[in-house]
Amino acid sequence: MKRVLLCAALLAFSGLSSAAVYKWVDAQGKTQYGDRPPDGVKAELVTLLGNHTSTGFNAGASDANRATRTATSAARSERAPVKPDTKKDVEQDVSAARAKQCADAQERYRKLIEGRRIYRNGKEGEREYLSSQEIDSARLNAKSDIDAICNSST
Repeated sequence: MKRVLLCAALLAFSGLSSAAVYKWVDAQGKTQYGDRPPDGVKAELVTLLGNHTSTGFNAGASDANRATRTATSAARSERAPVKPDTKKDVEQDVSAARAKQCADAQERYRKLIEGRRIYRNGKEGEREYLSSQEIDSARLNAKSDIDAICNSST
C-alpha cells in the first residue's frame, strides 16, 4: 500500500515539476538551453515529452504582435550575414537528402523492372495486380523520376 501511495505522489509531483525548456542561439552562434532565455533573444520553447507544441517565447501574445515579431525577425535575418559553416552544413544536408531521394527512386525502378507480378493495395487492403500497360507506364514514370532527381544539377 505504501508503494502505491509513493508512486502516486511521485507521479503527481512529476507533473508539477515539469518546467519549460527554451532554446536559443547566443552571440557566439552556439545553441543554448535553459529555463529562462536572456532578454532580447529570440527563444523557442522546446518540445518536451507530453508537450506537443513548439512556440516562440511570447506564445500568449496577440496575432498582431505575432505578425510584428515575424516581420521583425525576417528583417533581421535579411541583414544578418550567413556564416560559411552554416551554409556548408545546409549544402551537405541538401546533398544528403538528394542522394537518399535518388537511391529511393532507383530502388523503385529496380523493383518495377525485376518484379514479375506487380500490385498495389486496393481501397480495402486487397491486392490489385497491374496490367502490362500500367506496369510499363509505372516504369516510364520511375525512369523519369530517376532522371529528374539523380541527374539534376540544382
